[in-house]
Amino acid sequence: MAKYTKRRDKRGYEWKSAYREKEALMLERGYPEVSPHDFYRELFPAGSLQQEPEDGKGNIIATQIRPSGKGRTRQGVIDDSLKMLDKVIGDRFGLIPPISFYGKSHTKENAHELFAVVVDVDYVGKQQLKNLLKQFGNGVQLRPTYLVSSGKGVHLYYFLQEPVQLYRKREEELAELKEAFIRRLWNDTSSIRPDSPDITGIYQGFRCVGSQSKLGADFPVKAYKLSENRYTLEDIKASIPSCKVDLAPLYEKPRRKSTVTLEEAKELYPEWYEKRIVQGEPKQKSKKQGGTWVCNEALYEWWKRKITEEVKAGGRYFSIMALCSYGLKCGISEQKIRRDAYAFLDHLESLTEDEDNHFSRADVKDALRALKGDRKRLSTIASREWIEDNTKVTIPANKRNYRKQKDHVKVMNTMKALKKQLGEEVKEGRPKGSGTAEQTVREWQESHPAGKKADCIRETGLSKPTVYKWWK
Repeated sequence: MAKYTKRRDKRGYEWKSAYREKEALMLERGYPEVSPHDFYRELFPAGSLQQEPEDGKGNIIATQIRPSGKGRTRQGVIDDSLKMLDKVIGDRFGLIPPISFYGKSHTKENAHELFAVVVDVDYVGKQQLKNLLKQFGNGVQLRPTYLVSSGKGVHLYYFLQEPVQLYRKREEELAELKEAFIRRLWNDTSSIRPDSPDITGIYQGFRCVGSQSKLGADFPVKAYKLSENRYTLEDIKASIPSCKVDLAPLYEKPRRKSTVTLEEAKELYPEWYEKRIVQGEPKQKSKKQGGTWVCNEALYEWWKRKITEEVKAGGRYFSIMALCSYGLKCGISEQKIRRDAYAFLDHLESLTEDEDNHFSRADVKDALRALKGDRKRLSTIASREWIEDNTKVTIPANKRNYRKQKDHVKVMNTMKALKKQLGEEVKEGRPKGSGTAEQTVREWQESHPAGKKADCIRETGLSKPTVYKWWK
């Protein structure tokens, strides 16, 4: 077999060979393989999960994803007994996050406690694994509690000394810390594709130990114990040079909403009291349709551009699910959503990097099944964070400095008017030169009726995403 080079991807049979080599290396170095039950018992110590109904503790939520056309994705509850774990062990695609949840579904709203910080490093061959083990040994990188061989890559589990409560206001700091940690561990010595780090979110699930890896049933996900270490978030931050993530907000308990009596409300909010209590006016209705927000169609078109320009191989399936979500939020007809989804098929298939992972019409069809489910649930669950985590597309939050949108617009328009009065330059309208790419592609197609996208890219000098965006 040809010698692996650091920056060359491998074919399926090469990855299977590398899996065996990594397995032998771990045993050769004296790292014991641990059973799935022992691994999850150590991750979720006895008594940390629900034992009795309404005891205030969360459960593990395991997700079993079915291949296209093979049935529906299922989520199951695993309590403190871990009895239901056997349903996921051996599964083709079973995911378990290092988190306990309230309720019966894996959503960030239900997330209760974080028990470990997990970093997924993909495209790890034997030499890259050797490099990681050496760096763990000499202190260059923080030694994980467990290393899980997940097929083509590894999952590095850093068990926490105490679980972290997942209050909503802690999400931003935790996400920033994890991203910095991922970028620290995923580099040109640990992966043969160092420029493509997979920035997974806090709520991300990982292939269950004992389930099948992407390589197949003969290549299960295995856990190897590297240390007895349990860490604090400060330990993780200290291992990242020049890390500027502020952890202080993580130790501030969220304030409880104040309870105001009607008598107090009468004094504090006289206008509200007069309208709602005295006159009995109903609460002002929001602009909703079917229980979900109705957004401007521009949001839907914006996401279509994101699919063309930013979605990569690992996020193709979920990008179509996100298209469904944005379409529902914007009041787009189901027929148009389906038509648009299939229009992306050629582009998404062109992103294929692994011959074992093509993107087919069946994948689009399966993702579009989201339209047949609970529409309100889909448009709610597919939050900005969920879409970022699953499509790997960065979606910056709207920065309004805690103002409502209409108030924010007023402030920005006032500032613009003031700048004009002071003689300062104000940017308005489209940037100079924008829109010319569309015209270039249109003119090229008119001149080359039988031309192909590849020819257009080569002759015009435009980027591949730009040509795919405007190709008709």
